[in-house]
Amino acid sequence: MSQIALPLEQNPKADHGRYLVTAANAEVHQHLQHWGDWSHHTMILTGPEASGKTTMAAAFEADSGGMCIDDASQYEDTEIFHLWNRANGEKQPLLLLSAKPVSEWGVELPDLQSRLAASFHLEIGAPDQAMIDGLFQKYFAMRGLTISADALAYLEKRMIRSYSMVQKLAKKMDALAIETKKPINLAIAKSALTFFDADGEKVKA
Repeated sequence: MSQIALPLEQNPKADHGRYLVTAANAEVHQHLQHWGDWSHHTMILTGPEASGKTTMAAAFEADSGGMCIDDASQYEDTEIFHLWNRANGEKQPLLLLSAKPVSEWGVELPDLQSRLAASFHLEIGAPDQAMIDGLFQKYFAMRGLTISADALAYLEKRMIRSYSMVQKLAKKMDALAIETKKPINLAIAKSALTFFDADGEKVKA
């Protein structure tokens, strides 16, 4: 369930070294720090693939002692119903994660529908430029590498702006750097981008 850690404004910063915070996820970050204010002690956090929901949830769980449910849409209605009731009764936070909005969970239990509707909802926004740059930098820093400024500038103007695309490009640039024994530079960035089509799908082996 591991994901690239998430990345205020143009200078991304790490929260205790666990994930990065930019305008794209700053609101989520703030509310995770103030879980005592959540409606019925439950928050539903949605966001696209690879947007860092699991990473943020792990940090929240360690800090709050609350419970996190990943892929909440895959659980039975009765399971979520009982967890919601327990969180509300014990006043302990419950964080429900999903890539899908609640409207797409297929909830059939009326009592659960009303409880989820009354809960606090937040969505991780699309990645801003500070987020994208921060994610690339974090990915390569974890491998003892750096990505050049001109490579970042090149990708900024041409890549699909999504969390999953950052992940795909970072892995491809990493592989190319190993194959060619070169640093993560402009040439590597250009080569990596040619492996993906306009929808971000792989077009070369």
